[in-house]
Amino acid sequence: MDSWVYSGIEELYTQGLLPELNRNVKPYTRGDIASYLKEINSQVEKGDLNLTQTQSWLIEKLNQEFEYELKSLSENEKEEPKRLKAGFNQFLCLVKNRSESNGDDSSYARGKLAIEGAFQWKNFLFKDRVIIDTKAEKEKNLFGQKWKSDLTGIFDQGYIKGNFKYFEFQWGRDYLRWGPGSKDFLLLSGFSPPFDMLKLSGKIGIFRFDFFATSLDELFLPDSNLFAKRYLSGHRINLKLKSGVELGLSEVVLYGGEKRKLEPYYLNPLFIFYAEQFNHNIDDNLLWSLDFSLTHFKNKEFYAELLIDDFQYDFKSEPQQIGFLLGAKTADLFGFSKSYLTLEYARVNTWVYGQNKPWNIYTYRDVGIGSSSGPDADYIYANLLYHFSKNLQLSFSFESKRKGEGKIGVQPSPVPKNVKFPSGIVERSNDFILKGVFQPGPHLFLEGIIGYTYIKDHLNISEEKENNLYFKLNFNYNLWKELWF
Repeated sequence: MDSWVYSGIEELYTQGLLPELNRNVKPYTRGDIASYLKEINSQVEKGDLNLTQTQSWLIEKLNQEFEYELKSLSENEKEEPKRLKAGFNQFLCLVKNRSESNGDDSSYARGKLAIEGAFQWKNFLFKDRVIIDTKAEKEKNLFGQKWKSDLTGIFDQGYIKGNFKYFEFQWGRDYLRWGPGSKDFLLLSGFSPPFDMLKLSGKIGIFRFDFFATSLDELFLPDSNLFAKRYLSGHRINLKLKSGVELGLSEVVLYGGEKRKLEPYYLNPLFIFYAEQFNHNIDDNLLWSLDFSLTHFKNKEFYAELLIDDFQYDFKSEPQQIGFLLGAKTADLFGFSKSYLTLEYARVNTWVYGQNKPWNIYTYRDVGIGSSSGPDADYIYANLLYHFSKNLQLSFSFESKRKGEGKIGVQPSPVPKNVKFPSGIVERSNDFILKGVFQPGPHLFLEGIIGYTYIKDHLNISEEKENNLYFKLNFNYNLWKELWF
């Protein structure tokens, strides 16, 4: 999900060019994107679709990125050959100043090499990716330790996938993201380390079904000198209509304990987890999410997500612990072609993601699985993008965020009512970013960023202020090759 492809797909989706894409379930597969591109190319060749200049630029780059997948989908292919795709998939060099706030990373430069290999045979795909990074241990969503010579090596993807007519399965390590957001995502954000999981998905007509189950990191309990096991399961149903309406309903459960094992009823995609928890009279951490996106109107998209943490069916024992996200996108703003605007607001209430048992809090390796802002926070975000040419684009973004003292952790039971939002001393921050991207093709990506951040009551400490003017320079080059035999 760190690919440049996603930003281009979002623009085309807003403009109604990907009507069959389930946008709110990520990561996408290369085969699916290639099939959508093939349909667009066919419509353009027949004269049934006229692309704008910006659309044609994006489609051209995507066609180059997916040239091997498009070739395999060609009508002239009579027999599916075995394919091996390997090489240096990504080289990234990051240069920045020391004043940038990025965890504990205060270095001037950073190098990153991702080596990716994949082998596809008939309906099966075997994929592996290792990242060698000079500062990977500083990244929250990568789990690893520093090696010698200031290097860290991490396998962040590695799985076997089988694709059949109505369903596919995947076993191994990968990222997972559910939700329509652009800046953030409330239920499964994909910002935590990738999961070692079993994942199933199926598609019948306008419906798509998804399920996953994984084991999380263990939690040491000093009182008993034992480790508590932790598990996470989730399922989702997605509805996609040709009118541009996409609806999704998701449910996840995080559970565990000193002697807890994988529960068979949480491994059944057809069960409602909330009902199973009630029937077994056990207190696990369940979250629901309802999301939608609408692209019915020309060059416009509206989307939203509602998160409910452990629904209170009596509506009185505890306050409902919720979060919500609202967003809108539009292309060709006020008739200015080549422009693309994103507006988004999100709020996550004070006690969301927590629980009264330490092993049930919504984290993985001390990183929140949900919103990157965590609970007790809200933000408003705006981004305006302009394509100067096929190879050059410029964007300006602004984010204003409030963050209270609430954290993901063990919470009182019952949760107190009428807690002020945001709670306690509120950290307030404003972030301004000017970004330029030069990308002559799918292989070369050059990005320059100038940013300024102002924080008041930093880290929820009264009168603590921080000003940060920073710059980044990212150089990214992809060198990959696909062999057919």
